[in-house]
Amino acid sequence: MVYLVEDWNAMEVYGTEEQRIYQILAETVVKVVAGEIGFRKEFADPEDPLISHIIEFCEDRYFVKLDKSVKVDNFFL
Repeated sequence: MVYLVEDWNAMEVYGTEEQRIYQILAETVVKVVAGEIGFRKEFADPEDPLISHIIEFCEDRYFVKLDKSVKVDNFFL
């Protein structure tokens, strides 16, 4: 289970688990998970400064950038 937070600042403070993943979809949907804490937001403007801040935060802290997800059963198909 992932507990979603609405405020990115809370994610920066509490998202300190070792398993850290982020994903950017269609340049406007941002998903970040660190352990059981998650953040998801769809932005109206792909140039929103918070998007670049989140990406920089994730890169600086070695979050893994997720390309896409597939079920294990379908992985080798």
